[in-house]
Amino acid sequence: MQEKRTVKGEKLPNLAVRGGVGFGLGGAIGGAMWVAFDAPHLGFATLGAVGGAFLGSALKDRKRPWLLAFAGAIGFTVGFFIPFFIVMAIWEPIFTGLFIGAIAGAIGGGVLGLALKQWKKVAFLALAAAIGFGIAVQATWDGLRGFTPQILGGAMSVAIWGIVGGASLGVALGYLETEPRK
Repeated sequence: MQEKRTVKGEKLPNLAVRGGVGFGLGGAIGGAMWVAFDAPHLGFATLGAVGGAFLGSALKDRKRPWLLAFAGAIGFTVGFFIPFFIVMAIWEPIFTGLFIGAIAGAIGGGVLGLALKQWKKVAFLALAAAIGFGIAVQATWDGLRGFTPQILGGAMSVAIWGIVGGASLGVALGYLETEPRK
């Protein structure tokens, strides 16, 4: 028999929406910055910072939005640079977008979990982000190139990465922030 779970303060769909909106907004801004200024590090930091702040704002501690914004900026910057370096310098897998998104999501989600200081959250958020970002990056890897102006295409691609990956992080965090009903 399964225990019924209830969410503390926020409903699970609300956290999914906050994650999708936060990471989507951060991705749109970051994607435009990446292309316009040729600065992917600023783009990924913006994606992680805005998304982390939105997720942190759903939690009842005033320090968490700042903490998750900082952790998101660091985690997603490092998370995206490692697989991009591997693809550009060492090896290009068949599903390049899936590889990049899954590695970046696992590192970014794991760092967000570390910021929350609970090992269960590290693994669960890393797995959820790896799945969400892996699927989103692969889906848009070649899809928007050539159909839109360059800055718009960059903003749209990274926004989609953020919406899907952020929603998966929001669902995972919503599940982890629940407690069994008594």
